[in-house]
Amino acid sequence: VMPAMGLGYSDDYSFNDRFQAYFRERAEGGVGLMIIGPIAIDKIGAAPYMPELFDDKNIESLSRFIEDAKRDTGVKVGTQLFHMGRNAFSYFTGEIPIAPSAIAGRMTGETPREMTKDDIIEVKKAFRDAAKRAVEAGFDYIEPVGCTGYLISQFLSPVTNKRKDEYGGPIENRMRFGIEVIEEIKSVVGDKVAVGIRIAGNDFLEGGHTNRESAQFAVECEKAGADAINVTGGWHETYIPQLTTNVPPGMFLYLARGIKEKVSIPVFASNRLGDPNVAEMAIRSKSADLVCWGRPLICDPELPNKVKQRRFDEIVPCIACNQGCFNAVFEGRKVSCILNPRAGRELDFPKVVKGGAKSAKKKILIAGGGPAGMEFALTAASMGNDVTLYEKDSRLGGQINLAAVPPGKGEFSNIVESLKGRMKINGVKVELNTELTPKIIEEAKPDVLVVATGAEPIEIKVPGIDKPHVVSAWDVLMDRIPNIGDNVVVIGGSATGCETAHYIATMGTSDAETLKFLLYHNAEDIEFTKELLYKTGRTITVIDMVNRMADNVGKTSRWSLMKSLRLLGVNLKPKTRLIEITDDGVVVESDKGKFTIPADTVITAVGARPVRELSDSMAGSDIEVITIGDAVETRKITEAIQEGFEKAYSL
Repeated sequence: VMPAMGLGYSDDYSFNDRFQAYFRERAEGGVGLMIIGPIAIDKIGAAPYMPELFDDKNIESLSRFIEDAKRDTGVKVGTQLFHMGRNAFSYFTGEIPIAPSAIAGRMTGETPREMTKDDIIEVKKAFRDAAKRAVEAGFDYIEPVGCTGYLISQFLSPVTNKRKDEYGGPIENRMRFGIEVIEEIKSVVGDKVAVGIRIAGNDFLEGGHTNRESAQFAVECEKAGADAINVTGGWHETYIPQLTTNVPPGMFLYLARGIKEKVSIPVFASNRLGDPNVAEMAIRSKSADLVCWGRPLICDPELPNKVKQRRFDEIVPCIACNQGCFNAVFEGRKVSCILNPRAGRELDFPKVVKGGAKSAKKKILIAGGGPAGMEFALTAASMGNDVTLYEKDSRLGGQINLAAVPPGKGEFSNIVESLKGRMKINGVKVELNTELTPKIIEEAKPDVLVVATGAEPIEIKVPGIDKPHVVSAWDVLMDRIPNIGDNVVVIGGSATGCETAHYIATMGTSDAETLKFLLYHNAEDIEFTKELLYKTGRTITVIDMVNRMADNVGKTSRWSLMKSLRLLGVNLKPKTRLIEITDDGVVVESDKGKFTIPADTVITAVGARPVRELSDSMAGSDIEVITIGDAVETRKITEAIQEGFEKAYSL
């Protein structure tokens, strides 16, 4: 199942050409059930940049799209009906949000208006009318949103529902609104269309629902006529990571299992199931009947077909980085993907036919095997060009190899493996341990030279910087520093500095297998075992002059990183300036004055600068020179890969 996810592709509620091209490619990729949405049922509960079914405006475009997609691909098409409740933005809707109780939303900071009985009747009617239009459009499946902290779940939760009438109080009353929504939808669709509901398997909020209450609600939904239960994780406001790369694959399968044990209708499982082996396990273990691939299908629209056809080495793996998808949703940007530069831009960059453009074949040399260089090589070769990539190191990946080291980020290495596999399939020649020099270029006589030589750490000038116990974060992450002291100071509070601190802090903690063994055999009491998670054995301090640490980390990932650093006891000192490095400490200055922090290892993580020597040496050459990635300016992986793709696509 491809679940609904906000994409941000419309600014007028329309199901426009951009949406259609996006969904059509995923239908062609082999997905079984594709859920288009979320779709707004009224204006007061709508989110920005989404399609709507609160009038007849989109029925024709949806109907035409659904008919063509079903005819050509055999896909089943569903929709998700959406109401934000207290999480709606008044600046967008022009109205004060409504909710079961007047409790301010954590996401918006706005206090909603408590819904009257007339409001409740009106919203239920909006769900019913939207469902009626969905049937007219040709959908096979309809599900209201009853999860992640939106309106139905706001009624369900005692945290957000303080009503004194028949919709508040005990759980039997708090379930009433959601059940009535299902009944309203069933009243207009009958048996013509399957009706499900997407619910939180656990709110993961203090005082909210656990899996037990969620299962109780699911049982009542089945009694009300629901044909399926779509289970996801907790609310958006939770401080339990749900979607980030540090969440173990398959982690939340137990939520679906807990509900499947209580109902007789099909159950969908969600969250971190993109690895086909994990998805297969979910089905074989009978934890769920259907598996949701949301972000994995943003990343690789052909994932289902590749799995069915056993083309595993062609898979583009979702690494749960959230950089292009969920960060975009919460930052008001259009959804994209770190590994799929065409995501959401299918109309701008039509699929390249493998082996096309043979008559325009060019000889291309690429200097640098980081993400930008590898993506350029892959794209150019897939268009039929003769591509050779040179990498002076012994392995490909560039800074991705650094990004994959901190705890919970091991899946970043899948980027390299995927690009390597696809480059090989498309005939890219790779020369490792070989620096591309002007001499090699002169002898090879390429049509195009691509400079993707990346970046290198910045060297700061401060007294003591040349002392032997001062090392770079890059060297630490590449395991080039055999001895790290007990008192560590990291200079630089960006993503690299904070993640390096996280990496060092976890060196002294027990690993997952050890903790599992201790818990399984009751070898230690729970509190002592928990201490083993957080005891680092080191005193670690991160300093920077910035106001906010890890400010360049995405919105949906930063809070999780900060939480981990706090749990591990890492000291964060923003607004702190480095003055001098001594033999046993660093001298700093803040608004508290000048003081010394003990340090027997000092790690610098103060940024990087482009490596441009090759591009500078080729200035004035007759060869076409294209410089990409960090060799232009330092940037995120998303931007590097996107630039590599676009420059190659335009050849």
